[in-house]
Amino acid sequence: MKIHILIAGSMLLALTGCVTETTYVGKDAVRDGVDNKAAAKTRLNLAMGYMQKGEMSQAKINIEKALAFDPDNPDVYLTQAYYFQTVGDTKSAEKSYQQLLSRDGKNPNALNNYGAFLCSNKRFAEADKQFNLALQQPEYVRMDDTYENAALCALKSGNKQKAAQYFDLAIGYNPNRGMLLLSASELALMNSDTAKAAAYLKRYSLGGKETAQSLWLNLQLAQAQGEIALLHKYGQALVQQYPKSDQARRYLNNDY
Repeated sequence: MKIHILIAGSMLLALTGCVTETTYVGKDAVRDGVDNKAAAKTRLNLAMGYMQKGEMSQAKINIEKALAFDPDNPDVYLTQAYYFQTVGDTKSAEKSYQQLLSRDGKNPNALNNYGAFLCSNKRFAEADKQFNLALQQPEYVRMDDTYENAALCALKSGNKQKAAQYFDLAIGYNPNRGMLLLSASELALMNSDTAKAAAYLKRYSLGGKETAQSLWLNLQLAQAQGEIALLHKYGQALVQQYPKSDQARRYLNNDY
């Protein structure tokens, strides 16, 4: 289970197909009007590519150039904050989020990502506030991601009941998202809510191929319900389909 930072995937998806072939070599001249915005997007796309390759110095250079081109672009600050989180510079990451939110306090991606940042630093109450502020924005469409983030953060803080409520809301906005259903099923089993776990696992099974994780959760559900034959059915499926998985190893070692 992993908290969603919305800048990384959404930035690359948004820029693929709208960034031109133009590259900027040497000292960039800051241009007026639309060119500045296009150049900033190009620089952000380059920065994300460098981060994916672990070339952090080049990523930083391109972020700084993007900021020079378009200092009012919220994606520049989101990418900058993501960069600082990636390199472990917590103080600078928070500064980037605060700079963006001081300019645009209702930016839902910024609120979501700031919440994820706060949660990673164990500032759980502050994180929950930011997630809920993101969810209150009328044009926000990534409701399932932010509710899932809120669920994972609540779980990390030890509040399983609140986490379950957030998972239910996330699934309401995206009822067929596989990994979300599995995360919610896992928590339901932790909470001894076998009915909810069964419902979510059944919905997951209708959507595609079983994974090692889904088979393992079904095995645990069968155990919780006292269905020993079904438990071994899922265990054998694990061994046959995913023989090198940790779940198959645990089954063979009777570690369930």
